[in-house]
Amino acid sequence: MKDDSTGSQTRALPSSGRRLGIDPDDLFDHFRLIIAHTPEQKERAFSLRHAVFHEELHYEIGDKTNSPIEKDKYDHNSILCLLQHKASHVDAGCLRVVIIDKNRDHPIQNLPLEEYSGNSLEGSELHPQFFPESQLCEVSRLAVHPLFRKKELPPIGARDKDISNIGTEGSENQPALISLSLFLAATAIVGLSGRRHVFAMIEPRFNRLLKVSGLHFHRAGETIDHCGLRAAYYIDQHQAEIDLPEKIMPLYARIKRCLEQQMRQQESAHSVSQEV
Repeated sequence: MKDDSTGSQTRALPSSGRRLGIDPDDLFDHFRLIIAHTPEQKERAFSLRHAVFHEELHYEIGDKTNSPIEKDKYDHNSILCLLQHKASHVDAGCLRVVIIDKNRDHPIQNLPLEEYSGNSLEGSELHPQFFPESQLCEVSRLAVHPLFRKKELPPIGARDKDISNIGTEGSENQPALISLSLFLAATAIVGLSGRRHVFAMIEPRFNRLLKVSGLHFHRAGETIDHCGLRAAYYIDQHQAEIDLPEKIMPLYARIKRCLEQQMRQQESAHSVSQEV
């Protein structure tokens, strides 16, 4: 497949969104997004994943360890992100974006889903092997703390009005705002890291909910039993930005600015450390 440039044009992001239905302050007044780069921050992400995936859902994933954490070999090749509740300092959510970077100390050769669901991708035109490695990534390990999740509500509103009604702290739609914000953070991180071609293992039912929020993943493989019935899905990050509904764009713009500032600061600090 033709090597795609990361410089494609995307439409300008609006800076204010109160009139469009989602006020970015509804998120940022109560939560902060953190790119986890210190050992302590990464440990917090691993601890939250353990609480959700091991203790609550009883998934048998990650390295075998006696510590109350969930991590695997792909975390060394990932950008980790936390969503912290400001008032309580509790980590409400987390996610990771796995990238293939030959310049890393322990580079990976394939995305995680190629390891445990490779056969389900056979014959697919959206197989990761058809895309340039430098622009490949996988979004995974997205988790929301039980304290900030109401199981009776869908992770992202199933109707357009649910998106419009996402509200402030204490609102019944706060779980939807948290989940939506994590997916938007993943979308931003992918673009800011110079990646474009995104894969994820998603429940088919959940993919339908993502579409309502403007994230149009395309099925890339057959359904397999991996922590429940899931299939590999693909999305073009550039197109994802273009397709985001106007109601969501202000929130996405704020999330992207927040994460861009952190990632630039980390890149600058890394460059200085290499020069010393």
